[in-house]
Amino acid sequence: MNTFKGTIFKHQLQKRKDALTGRTVTQLTSLPGNHHHLYFTSSSFTVDNRQMLYISDPGSGNPNLFKLSLEDGTAVQLTDNCDGLMKSYVYYDGNPYRGFAKASPSFAPADGLLLYIQGNEVRLLDVNGLEERVIYRLPENVMTGFTHLSGDGRYACIPYIDSAAFEVGEGNPFSLIREKVKRDSISSQVVVIDTISGETLYDFSHQGWVTHVQFHPSDPRIILFNHEGGMVDQRIWLYDHGKISKVRDQSNGGQSLWICHEMWANKDHAVIYHGTRGIPNDPAMKEVVKEQEPIVSFVGYMDSREGEYTEVSFLPDMSAYGHFTTSTDDSLLVTDGIIDAHSIHLCRIDWLRAKLDMTLLCLHNSSFSVQDVHPHPIFSHNDQYVLFTSDAHNERTQGNIYIVDLHENV
Repeated sequence: MNTFKGTIFKHQLQKRKDALTGRTVTQLTSLPGNHHHLYFTSSSFTVDNRQMLYISDPGSGNPNLFKLSLEDGTAVQLTDNCDGLMKSYVYYDGNPYRGFAKASPSFAPADGLLLYIQGNEVRLLDVNGLEERVIYRLPENVMTGFTHLSGDGRYACIPYIDSAAFEVGEGNPFSLIREKVKRDSISSQVVVIDTISGETLYDFSHQGWVTHVQFHPSDPRIILFNHEGGMVDQRIWLYDHGKISKVRDQSNGGQSLWICHEMWANKDHAVIYHGTRGIPNDPAMKEVVKEQEPIVSFVGYMDSREGEYTEVSFLPDMSAYGHFTTSTDDSLLVTDGIIDAHSIHLCRIDWLRAKLDMTLLCLHNSSFSVQDVHPHPIFSHNDQYVLFTSDAHNERTQGNIYIVDLHENV
């Protein structure tokens, strides 16, 4: 049975005391299916922090977007996808050029505008009134990645690459696509659309597999973007008013330096990222030849204008795969890995002294087995809540969404 935009559902909120910290962890989703919040380069919280956006598939094979009340679990379906999952970056087993692109949603909370891709259409949805419109049509035979909306919802950034890059046969698509893009010198295209007029503000191409794009917090003509594929020669790049440059130049890092998961800090022109020296800890790179040296994980902070960076290392046994995101005031980072593979930690970092303090927040116990159940913790706009996804209380690979109140007295 198909359900449609505007359909109301009710999840039962379930509260549990964390076994290690005693904090209350509230499971927000309870209905059958696979539920996860938006990718962590986009907020999933509405501007008032009372609702959150998420992607859900009840088992029909038709993922859709939803909005859920944090107060009572009431959820409303926002989209009408009945065409399955579309093939794109991360979701390699989807249908070519048809269905909902699960990596595509990006949210601008201030105006309640949600960007997503359905088939070849880039759509902009008002999450309150549910009106939507097509703002751009993708060229034929391309594969997309994670998109981004500017903070005011005025501009949309979409990366894509020729679908020939994905024609790699059997094996690990992550590394095979990387190798093909490098071998055949395939370029990605990044296009920036004015969401009001539908016109292209600007676009550019770059040789490499671009899957993550992020507008600067206050300047839509500055974009942080990546080269995907794990052990690439240079992970982080910057487009700045027509000029392209490297962020955290890896030229002298050797074959054992791995950098990943870049994001803007909320102040100035700083970029936060993380990585390892030694053996890469990305599970998608198991086939990479390992150097016989200890692995050291670190988190970095770089001034994108001055080119200066600081990297703060963790202890050698802290090498689990994970992600970092920053609080609204940049005073805290939250991570779902690195320190250990099972927990959410808060990190307070003094970049000037290259020192950090770690605080265990709670267990997430996610399997990390597929993209949808990476915890990807994020802060609410007022830094009161941390939101994450886990399959700890669901079938393996099937997520539920959880929230922790940082203001709770424990």
